[in-house]
Amino acid sequence: MGQMAILGKEGDTKVIWDPENEDEVEAAEEQFDNLIEKGFKAFKVKKDGDKSTQIKKFNPSLGKIILVPALVGG
Repeated sequence: MGQMAILGKEGDTKVIWDPENEDEVEAAEEQFDNLIEKGFKAFKVKKDGDKSTQIKKFNPSLGKIILVPALVGG
């Protein structure tokens, strides 16, 4: 199973998909792409909890992905 954790103003939202289910993968990828277009940054989470790596393209086999909104400084 794959999981996306989306951090936002409303709190955390979880999106879960089965990599074998094309409809679930397509829906998760569409949501991922929409959030990237809005400026969110995506990171794959390593199983050992070590430092994550930023990703720019959805991959349903990654396992866990965290999306965070762009930080605004000023």
